[in-house]
Amino acid sequence: MRFKPPPPNSKIGWRVEFRPTECQLTDFENAALTVFVVMLTRVILSYNLNLLIPISRVDENIRRAQTRDACTQQKFFWRRSCTTDCSPPEVAEVCKRYETNGKERVEGCLQELTVTEIINGKSDTFTGLVPFIRDYMANLEVDVATRCTVNQYLDFISARASGKLMTTARYCNLLITNWVTAQPGQWDEVINYFYFLLFMLRVGHTSLDITNCVNAQLGQWH
Repeated sequence: MRFKPPPPNSKIGWRVEFRPTECQLTDFENAALTVFVVMLTRVILSYNLNLLIPISRVDENIRRAQTRDACTQQKFFWRRSCTTDCSPPEVAEVCKRYETNGKERVEGCLQELTVTEIINGKSDTFTGLVPFIRDYMANLEVDVATRCTVNQYLDFISARASGKLMTTARYCNLLITNWVTAQPGQWDEVINYFYFLLFMLRVGHTSLDITNCVNAQLGQWH
């Protein structure tokens, strides 16, 4: 996310926007992430949630996110409580966690959580973004087909966050690792042109669902 400055001579004011996610290998993944972000913005606005943390902790989160298998191996700074004085009363019923004292230092309002704990929740600590979205959807008048589609996207996001479904980075890393294991002695630190083309073909097949490659990437979600 980032602060978006107002246009010149405008009364709009400063805004906060979600930055685009990386392009995924399949249309389903891209659709799931897009729907997840859109639904999350609705939850934040409707429930008046506060997800702000100090920029120094954001920088530290980015540093940790760049390590291998960060999705399942790293912890990230996150708020203990996301509710505000403007949050509707029903939000308190959704949140099964303790509230921090507003007079405490900012650092005292933070905790370290894994990606699955942030997305899916952690008992008595943080409700989780997906549970927030599911509760929000429960109060909307949505047709069955749309609700099923969104729930499928949320299930996919939950599975990827928990490690039940590998990330795109992990999937690509395994492709290279398996080739190295199958042909020892033919590799150095640089991927040669032939295997680079082989890798791009495999990724292309996954994106177009030409072979069974997509099953390895998405499991039941394809």
